[in-house]
Amino acid sequence: MNYSITRYISRSAAMAICLAPALVFAQQQANTAAAQPPAELAAADPAAVVIVTGVTKTTTKKNATFSVNTLGSEEIQRLAPMSTAELLANFPGIYSEGSSAGEASNNITVRGLPVTGGYRYAPQLVDGLPAYEEPEAPFMNNDVFVRDDLMTESVEVVKGGPGGILYSNGLGATVNHVTRTGGDHLAGGYKIEYADYGFLRQDAFISGPLGRNLTGAVGGFYRRSDGVRDTGYTADRGGQVRGNLIYTSDDRTATARLDALMINDRTAFFQNLPISVPRFSNPGTPSSPTVINQDTIQPLGIDFAHGTTASPYNRRFSMIGEYGTRTIDQADGIHPDFKMFTLSGSKELADGWKLSAGLRHTTGSNGFNAVFTGNDTATASNFLNARYQNDVISPAHGAALGCNLNNAKLIGYFNVPASNACAAFANISRDDFIKKYAKATGVAGRYLNDGSAVPATATLNFQVPFVADVDASSTSLDLKTQKSFQLKGSHDLTFGVYKSRYDYAPNFQAALLVTDVAAQSRPMDLIAVDAQGRQVGPSLTSGSAILPGWFGFVSQIHGDGNAAYLLDHWETMGNKLKMDVGVRWQDLKAGVTRRDRNVSTDLTPSGVVAGSTQDTTADNEISLPGDPHTLNKTFHGLGWSLGANYSFSKAFAVYGLASNSFRLPSLQDLNDLSTASATVVNGKTVDINAVEHIRQYEMGLRYLTRGFGASVATFYNNFSPRSSVNIYRDITSATCATQGGVTQINSCPEVAQLYKRGVRNIGAEVELSWRPAAVDGLELKGNVVLQNPKVTGANYTVTQEDKNAQGVISGYHYVQISEDGRRPRRLPKVMVNLMPSLDLKPLTDVPVSVYAQYQYYGSRFSEATDSNVTLYPAYHIINAGAQYQVSERLSAHLHVSNLTNQLSFTEGDPLFNDLLSPDGTRNRGVARPLFGRTVRFSLTYMF
Repeated sequence: MNYSITRYISRSAAMAICLAPALVFAQQQANTAAAQPPAELAAADPAAVVIVTGVTKTTTKKNATFSVNTLGSEEIQRLAPMSTAELLANFPGIYSEGSSAGEASNNITVRGLPVTGGYRYAPQLVDGLPAYEEPEAPFMNNDVFVRDDLMTESVEVVKGGPGGILYSNGLGATVNHVTRTGGDHLAGGYKIEYADYGFLRQDAFISGPLGRNLTGAVGGFYRRSDGVRDTGYTADRGGQVRGNLIYTSDDRTATARLDALMINDRTAFFQNLPISVPRFSNPGTPSSPTVINQDTIQPLGIDFAHGTTASPYNRRFSMIGEYGTRTIDQADGIHPDFKMFTLSGSKELADGWKLSAGLRHTTGSNGFNAVFTGNDTATASNFLNARYQNDVISPAHGAALGCNLNNAKLIGYFNVPASNACAAFANISRDDFIKKYAKATGVAGRYLNDGSAVPATATLNFQVPFVADVDASSTSLDLKTQKSFQLKGSHDLTFGVYKSRYDYAPNFQAALLVTDVAAQSRPMDLIAVDAQGRQVGPSLTSGSAILPGWFGFVSQIHGDGNAAYLLDHWETMGNKLKMDVGVRWQDLKAGVTRRDRNVSTDLTPSGVVAGSTQDTTADNEISLPGDPHTLNKTFHGLGWSLGANYSFSKAFAVYGLASNSFRLPSLQDLNDLSTASATVVNGKTVDINAVEHIRQYEMGLRYLTRGFGASVATFYNNFSPRSSVNIYRDITSATCATQGGVTQINSCPEVAQLYKRGVRNIGAEVELSWRPAAVDGLELKGNVVLQNPKVTGANYTVTQEDKNAQGVISGYHYVQISEDGRRPRRLPKVMVNLMPSLDLKPLTDVPVSVYAQYQYYGSRFSEATDSNVTLYPAYHIINAGAQYQVSERLSAHLHVSNLTNQLSFTEGDPLFNDLLSPDGTRNRGVARPLFGRTVRFSLTYMF
């Protein structure tokens, strides 16, 4: 089953490739319903661009009452995005961390909303319905369902407004991927693409009439790749196939549509790499952050441009759990295996009535195999000494003091007295314990691949695998009725009901591995050794895993949602004024059962002698699922939107929008809430609101002509997250006990202080395009975003001790903490995206167009905390390419990403002044770098 879809996609693509030219030739020869050749690229009228997202009536972009941006199939092909996130980076207002994680499981956010991971505030729709009902799911980012290919007609992004009325979770932005459908004539295409990192991808589609009332389209892609970072194995492989059938009645009043999509894909997940920066002595503060200069950043053992911690040596490793022992293959990466089926239709009735419906069912599984980088990079001598101190001496000394004489580390690494051992160990100091009883004098490493010793000069680090298997299904039903009538203008009043059910069952487990830090990282086993270098006692690791079964959880989550919405589209004053007024109510009944992996269990095999050299301590503390935590609760939200657009002319319009949207708890929230015990203060339960809200105001103008286009929007967002609770002691209460004149703080009553760490953002988005008449074929387009997001509402009280000169507590005082005014983590203030292009044919008669892209992102804070404040630098990326129209139907495309091999980082951890590089001269950290320069070439045949 794992590979059946691969074979199916390959056969489908091959069939399309073989049949397309033959079908075209047959049509040309028969001269029946001949396919029209593609027209030469011409400047379309931007004011006439039709949108289908966020509307209940056919609307152009210029006349929309809300912020909307679009990209057509030709623009998408030119941009050559590696991932959904990289594509969305071209839409103003969306901050995307590009494809720095790989082709899937990247992060985006919208207009200053918090970066929480994934697509929490930007659900991905396919033809108006969610690919999966809940866009934020641990280990199943919303983008794992979406792969744009030649079957993609366009992508539309609606920010706020009716996006929060017509769709679930549309608090920030709603992204709709519109699929190609069949038309009146046979059409199709085939694309083969190669990149300089062992990437080979094939796309194909074919569409057209299948009868008098029936049209169809089918297509997909298949891709194999060694990975944009050098993993040393096939990092990406798989693809998807999708298709649709549309029936239209003779009178064009009724339509029925059936869609199917199957995806089975594997993509590598790339994480942070070790970095070093010039030495600094003081931790960063809000007023004086640690500012990173990208010109002074240096790699620690792994190349920033194309290096990775993954390698053929550590591709496979073992994990232990309630299932026994299993082998993990990093090459499985992010592995969605889903089927998506959709049935939709509409019927126009008499007297202005219209009924429409959409039903989607998505089911399958997602695998998440990713290895995160530890922040423990050190020379082998220092790293192994730390293991000796922390993993040999400390646990054995603790066992000795506790008279645990069966402890494998105690009996394996130390000499235990044959009699009266507990008395001998009672209150023994660490130094005396080592001096009198140690057999092991250190820890040594042995590479797994050849058994050779790890040299003292090697650089070592921990790696943390996150391995999750997710079974998931989702069913969404959208039913709506629309009535068109006249009342001081024309109204299209839509009433809809929405029903959703989804199940989500993740099984997550982490581990802890030991490897070196090098271009081809090698895992190693660690052993305790005596003064002569001989092994003493059990191995500390098993197949490089010092903890092959660490933490994690096993959950079962069910969501049952209902919604009702009303939206009136009103056009008046000779259709110059258009208004959209809407309201949405929605609830979510959630049931969660979660079992954390918190039961430490010794799984030493029965035939192994504990503490012997045949033993390993790695299986002594395997974390197995514990008791279940449950949550059964209903959440609900109410939102509204009011937008208006006034057209002064065919080209010029202004609009304004006010809305209040909500976000019900995500799967991530529900999974976390299930383990959060009720907050009880002085015997009373404190109710915490788990529903998020955002109030948005926006004003803008659009001037759109063939030669010049401008869209300018100014916006204000006030985001209110779910409540947080801070509990402190009321040291002024008369009920506080005192001793020696000093308040006994634990006798003071608790005070529950609710607060919301919200975000307030004001900003502007400018989108421009210009085709100067003086230079035929030249187009200058781009967008600029200026914003100033600030934390708001994060004010709370803590108590701190007062101490005298001798360090004795003499009292307590209050400290007021405020994060207000801080910029949220990983959000730039400035984003620029410029895309000039020049079609050389009008000037030279050579059918070549060249283009470039300049993307700029301002500096970002790693976190919004008050300690170890770290500011990552601004960066830019330059992409460039050329398209050559070989013939009427065949085109060639060359695209270079990161042309200048720009070095910077999309995200990174805070830097600590006491964490030093292996040589002790610099500070160390971890951050996720941009990919280095890549070159892609493709041939596309369209008919």
